[in-house]
Amino acid sequence: MLKLSLKKSDDSYSTAAMERMVDEISGLVRRLNDVGSALAILNLFHRESVELEGKRRPLRDFADVDLGPDPTAGTFSVAIHNPAVISAVVNILKENGYINIDASNRSKLRVVKPRLTIQQEEDLENEVKRVAKGSLQKVSAVKADAMQRLTAAIKVEYIDAPTAQKARIQLDDLFDEARKHIMILSLIRRKQLVGGGMAFDGPEEEALYRRINDSQYKEVTAALLETKMPDMDD
Repeated sequence: MLKLSLKKSDDSYSTAAMERMVDEISGLVRRLNDVGSALAILNLFHRESVELEGKRRPLRDFADVDLGPDPTAGTFSVAIHNPAVISAVVNILKENGYINIDASNRSKLRVVKPRLTIQQEEDLENEVKRVAKGSLQKVSAVKADAMQRLTAAIKVEYIDAPTAQKARIQLDDLFDEARKHIMILSLIRRKQLVGGGMAFDGPEEEALYRRINDSQYKEVTAALLETKMPDMDD
């Protein structure tokens, strides 16, 4: 996952703050993954049943949702393990708003997701921004706490003035680095969910958007697309 760097000072205050900021960024990745989650699609057949040979059977035993490598893509497929359940699968898909269904391949249905409305896109973007803003506030609080402890340490002479000054500069740099990571993560998730037609909140965000494909963000970009199958016993 993403890391922060100690280039100016490796004092204990900066080190502790860095670790807390990295933890917050890792938590942000998990929370952003939840925004616009595709779990609802994976769960379509979770509690549904179908009658076969006079018995009610869990539909999930005969049909599996396959989101493909990108769960935010405009299509997904449903693998059919018993042709007798196709009509039930189609009905459930339609009941959930998925009306564009290609059933020409009876072993794998291809489903086109309904296009998001402008309001739905705005809602998703606003939720991503809200989650990112919460993380910005948390890393700001981490910096403020470290600064307060640093000031207290100077008063009791736990740390000398030159070392404390380096620590202050380092804390400023850590916060700025974390802040930019958070903004870029927000941009990555917004693009995943609504595409590239989003508006930028100022020139800095537009400039940071050019960095979303940097190699350091490759791992978190993949993590933002992860969708775990629900526990079938729930």
